Amino acid sequence: MNNPELLLPVGTRDMLESAINNGADAVYYGVPHWNARGRTEDFSFEDVEEMIRYARLRGVKTYLAMNILIFEREIQELPEFLERLIALKPDAFIIQDIGLARLIKAISPEQEIHASTQMTLASSEAVNLVKNIGFSRAVLARELSAKQIAQIKSLTDLELEVFIHGALCVSYSGQCLTSENFGGRSANRGQCAQSCRLPYRIFVDGKEWKDPKARYLFSTRDLCALPKLEELREIGVESLKVEGRLKSPEYVAAVSHAYRKALEILSEKGYKENAECANGNAAELTAQDLEPLEVLFSRGLNTGWLDGVNHQELVDGSFSNHHGEFIGTVVQVDRNGVIVELEDKPIPCTLLPGDGILFEEYRAEPEPRQTGSRLYKATFQQAGRRGKSANTDPGTKAGVTSAQVRLEFGREFNLRKVSYGMKAYRNDSPALEKELHKTFTDKSFAKHIPVCMTLEGKIGEPFKLTICESTKAVADETRTVTVEGAILEASRNEVAPDALQAIAKKELSGFSATAYALDKLEIKLPANAFLPGKVLRTLRQEAVQAFDEKRLQWKELAPSADNGRAFLHSVSVKEIPAGVHPGLRSGAGTPDSIANAPKNRRTITVLVRRPEQIDALQGLDIDKVVMDFDWGVKYDEPLERIHKLGFEAGIATLRIHKPSENHYIKQILTLMPEFALVRNLGSLALLKDSGIPMVGDYSLNATNSASYDWLLAQGLEKLHPSWDLNSPQLFDLLKNIDGSKLELALHQYMPAFHSEYCAFARALTTGRRFPECKKICTQHKVEILDHKGERHFLQSDAECRNTLFVGKPQSALKLLPRLIAQNVSSYRLELLDEEPESVRRKIDIYTQAIRGKLDIDTAISKAGVEEKYGLSEGQLFNQSVWQDRKKGGD
Repeated sequence: MNNPELLLPVGTRDMLESAINNGADAVYYGVPHWNARGRTEDFSFEDVEEMIRYARLRGVKTYLAMNILIFEREIQELPEFLERLIALKPDAFIIQDIGLARLIKAISPEQEIHASTQMTLASSEAVNLVKNIGFSRAVLARELSAKQIAQIKSLTDLELEVFIHGALCVSYSGQCLTSENFGGRSANRGQCAQSCRLPYRIFVDGKEWKDPKARYLFSTRDLCALPKLEELREIGVESLKVEGRLKSPEYVAAVSHAYRKALEILSEKGYKENAECANGNAAELTAQDLEPLEVLFSRGLNTGWLDGVNHQELVDGSFSNHHGEFIGTVVQVDRNGVIVELEDKPIPCTLLPGDGILFEEYRAEPEPRQTGSRLYKATFQQAGRRGKSANTDPGTKAGVTSAQVRLEFGREFNLRKVSYGMKAYRNDSPALEKELHKTFTDKSFAKHIPVCMTLEGKIGEPFKLTICESTKAVADETRTVTVEGAILEASRNEVAPDALQAIAKKELSGFSATAYALDKLEIKLPANAFLPGKVLRTLRQEAVQAFDEKRLQWKELAPSADNGRAFLHSVSVKEIPAGVHPGLRSGAGTPDSIANAPKNRRTITVLVRRPEQIDALQGLDIDKVVMDFDWGVKYDEPLERIHKLGFEAGIATLRIHKPSENHYIKQILTLMPEFALVRNLGSLALLKDSGIPMVGDYSLNATNSASYDWLLAQGLEKLHPSWDLNSPQLFDLLKNIDGSKLELALHQYMPAFHSEYCAFARALTTGRRFPECKKICTQHKVEILDHKGERHFLQSDAECRNTLFVGKPQSALKLLPRLIAQNVSSYRLELLDEEPESVRRKIDIYTQAIRGKLDIDTAISKAGVEEKYGLSEGQLFNQSVWQDRKKGGD
């Protein structure tokens, strides 16, 4: 069984060398100006070219991350940029945007592309659908269990990439609009504001719920998949990915080393059960391997979703920043130091002089109390006994019999700030970092490819030097080169065979400044051959140069910006559709201006989330009702009620589609509503041939004409654009698509987090998953108060996934005249938890405005009165551009 690829993040040049020297098979880093880590160093084209060369010579692949959404004006300007970038010959691009993926394949059909986790691919149906775009690999959603990954693997021939270490997002990647809503920064544009790491207050049925373990309710622990490595390997996952382009080179070194060693253990020795090690197949890793994973950066490590859903373990709730390695709990403080009762764990902890020690007391409010200092001495002991001191290298370990450790600090540290019950962490270690720093600064740690060399020749003929990889057969032409030297002359004096060998080895083994190291040298020369050192050195240099060129050879990509421009032209609809009223392009939004627009009827769809909201729609001037109900609510009877009211009925899919969740799709197929609101690529794949008309939702993340073209070609009749667009970007898009194919929500509660994690269960129960939670989400109304003092609504869906909806709904009524001018005729009004009386008043206001019976300003004023926390214009009217403060640039 082959080991999977180990893929490491790169945010700086030091991180590249750190990853390669410590065992990475592949690295990934951001494309200049365009990637999902806006705060990383922005490499120049020259940097990227040199880094690709450096990695390829050492047998390491390079993937360029361009995993963001691309807006219409931007995609029109990208062909030349991509032509230049593809010419650098990366191994692959990591892509989120469907339109961008299509553009890359149009520019260079041979260029490999990988589907980013930002595409929210969580089922085999979704993975196989994007294969048609040209993706060769899918980076799966982090929320999948190992069992679900195995199911997907068995049903696709695409390569699969899985995250194994680093930060976890509480929201599904590609579905988080929290930064957009709270900070005007889009996570889908590389500017995540880390909103999940902020403190929140919880209100249950109107009363504040105070719990010190729920202050950071949305801040997940970090992922460590070492215990699942064997299982992922057996499944056949092709690539194991580490998160962390914003981390340090030392962090990359530690993670690379630990996972490379673990993979080698699995490969060479196989899995060995060890009853004393809770980490399973990580049993043979030492403290020196594992401790840096926590000390350098950790919010607490666990296996994330790989072992299935466990809401209690996923989030600690008491902190959100780096805390490091947990040591234990303070049981005594005296004038000389602090005694900590050690956590019982199989791999003993190490404490070194100079280590940073953090003490923390958790409380609901105010902020948790913290203090800390550098360690002077650590003495391990059993309870009530004096033990061994640890104030010199290589540190002291607490074995299974050690119950306590006495920590001593310098005089400047005020021990009175430490109290009984505080938690102790080792969150920094200069000595540890110093050792890891050497792995990418000390030349002795540099990765070199072992090579074999053969020097041969006959007197009177040119002698030859052949170089090949030690791991490859000499006959393998892709890894073998031969260069010719001068005519071989006879020596005037007798030369001993061992002397000839020594001369050749001395002159041919000088590889320190190259990517190679001499593993084996074979001499096939006459005993009387004359070998001048300068000639041999020149021959070696020529051989290395030729070998470099051989290893750098790459498939012909032939990128063409012209082909890219032609593709974009082919998917754009630039003509003004017949019947569009030109005077409305600058209409003021008066009832007359809207009423006098072309007479094609404007379709109004209302989305309901509670069955009792349906009857409140009776007699209103709407056309369609789409149902989006919570867990356990049946659709058949509400569907009949909608029909009796004279409206078309639709059913919304869930935002996520995972293995074994096809029963929701089967329900739609059984009930055969007039249409389905499709929210994910898996559901699109399952419904596209059903005959049921489909409307695509914002969660499909369409932001440009190339994405629109592909999604509509899959059978969608209309498509809602991504909420990452503001109004100028929306109207840029409308210039190049058919407006009649676009649907827009004029009123809705914007989603922030959309998560597999259930905050209801985590905060209000001890249940790990359904049904242990006892359906607590159906028993209470929960609101979340953010750092700005604004409240938001927490709701669950039919698979217990949570969505945090922004408390102030967004209204796009001001855009109505311009939308009509662009031939947009389909509008949606989304409800949340409104009572029937409020539903009727609210929908009536909007329908009158859309039908031209009520002017826009009056409608907005009336609609605002109906809202508990007011009405917002939201992101659509955000004209600002986030400044990313990047370092460097091209």
